[in-house]
Amino acid sequence: MLAQMPAENTEIITVAHPCDCGATIAVDPLAGGVCEQCGQFCPADALAGSDSGYFGDELGAEFDGLLDPEPDPLIGARLHHFQIMSILGTGGMGTVYRALDDSLHRYVALKVITRGAAGQDGPNVARVLQEARAQARVNHPNVVHIYYVSQDEENPFLAMELIHGPTLADRLRDGPLPYGETVEIAMQIADALRQSAQYDIVHGDIKPGNILLCDEDKVKLSDFGLARRLSVAEDDPEQIAGTPNYLSPEACRGEPTDIRSDMYALGVMLFEMTFGRLPYSFDHSGAAARIRAHCHAKIEFPDEWPAHIPEQWAGVLGRLLAKDPEQRYWSYEPLLSDLRALKPVSRPAAGRIVRGLAWMIDLLFAAALQRFLVGLVTEGAVGEYLSLNPALNLFASLVGFIAPVLVMFLAARWKRTIGKDLLQICVVGRHGLPPRSSQLALRTVLPMLPLWQFAIQTVCAAAGVGILGTLAGVAALLGLLADVLTSLVRRDRRSLHDLLLDTRVVLEAGPSSGSPGGFHNV
Repeated sequence: MLAQMPAENTEIITVAHPCDCGATIAVDPLAGGVCEQCGQFCPADALAGSDSGYFGDELGAEFDGLLDPEPDPLIGARLHHFQIMSILGTGGMGTVYRALDDSLHRYVALKVITRGAAGQDGPNVARVLQEARAQARVNHPNVVHIYYVSQDEENPFLAMELIHGPTLADRLRDGPLPYGETVEIAMQIADALRQSAQYDIVHGDIKPGNILLCDEDKVKLSDFGLARRLSVAEDDPEQIAGTPNYLSPEACRGEPTDIRSDMYALGVMLFEMTFGRLPYSFDHSGAAARIRAHCHAKIEFPDEWPAHIPEQWAGVLGRLLAKDPEQRYWSYEPLLSDLRALKPVSRPAAGRIVRGLAWMIDLLFAAALQRFLVGLVTEGAVGEYLSLNPALNLFASLVGFIAPVLVMFLAARWKRTIGKDLLQICVVGRHGLPPRSSQLALRTVLPMLPLWQFAIQTVCAAAGVGILGTLAGVAALLGLLADVLTSLVRRDRRSLHDLLLDTRVVLEAGPSSGSPGGFHNV
């Protein structure tokens, strides 16, 4: 409330702000204020923070509701223990106000439901409030909290968490999001929808305007105004309801919907976050054109896939956007599993000394195995016997290739090596994702060149062409030097085999070095 009511066409001088002691602080919007009872200081930005909150699609970027020339009769009124301070915005289901909760001394978003929007009769208003109670039961960190539900005869309302920050729709006006941030937001929203489904809730209106960007790296799902109970939604199709850009094909046809309809809307939103546009082009701007596109149009992926986005991401988007619900994810668990696998993780590059030690450990173990196997066929009675049989001796000399081939196999199968485990480093591919098995196998060739050289030299000696073994040794030495020197001269410490196969070696448990706010801008 206003501590001093300004004269007409004058600015507000002070604004009342609740103090922890129970008194009221008269806060100057520029200089702040001090509680006369306990002496606590309230900075001016406390008002700025609480006045600049967004709440889903109910709020406009320009806060047009605050500039409405016609006074709102609820401004200054009290609904139960909530003192309405100002209007934040209006939407199809009602008006959202900034209000003060007198019982807990905190600001909330008070959504007063418009009866005409929810239906003229009382039961429809009760249904909206019932869905709000269902949302309150979800109690998930990525869902806007509902604090209070009132089925007041004149002004039914919900008291909700007041979020300070823009919506995802506001963010998308500046273009697509970095891939890492897109995956992080997708994981949070999918987990919120997973828990909602456990409470028998289908959201029904997933779109960027209902995703709120909070402090640091957290987002929150808001506006369950079109939410329905899953058990009812599957058997009780209704008229088309939702936002045309994000409607699933079955919803467009008026068929029963379930969690897979929310997944489709999530897929449209993720496509928009990734590429800065919707997955379909529309001949006309009307809703009918959008409905036809959702039901029949093919997904318009870029002709040339962006290098900074994993190709596997197209598979996730394609499955979410499948026309047939049966071809989408059957639950949120496999979707979350795919998202975790595609989440880029930025870790510090491993140092040259650490990488060198890990390589020496791996090489020593493999070389010991190789010398042991070659010794079995070149020494003792077996060696003497084979030396008398040139063809058999040549065949037996191939045993030297077992060790480098085994290194390739184990690297591809286990994705680990003894040296890397001991030094706590690992290999990642582009975007910080786990490399393919073929990449891991091929990247062992250059580091294990001494093994390949020894195996070739052994075969050449058995075949009586030792000069070829010598040439192979020179080639192996040059290749190994090129690999090592590349790592020494490059600032990112990547070796030649890393560059050829698009991999890098990073610390296994190093601190994340993502972008500010916790998202990884990869």
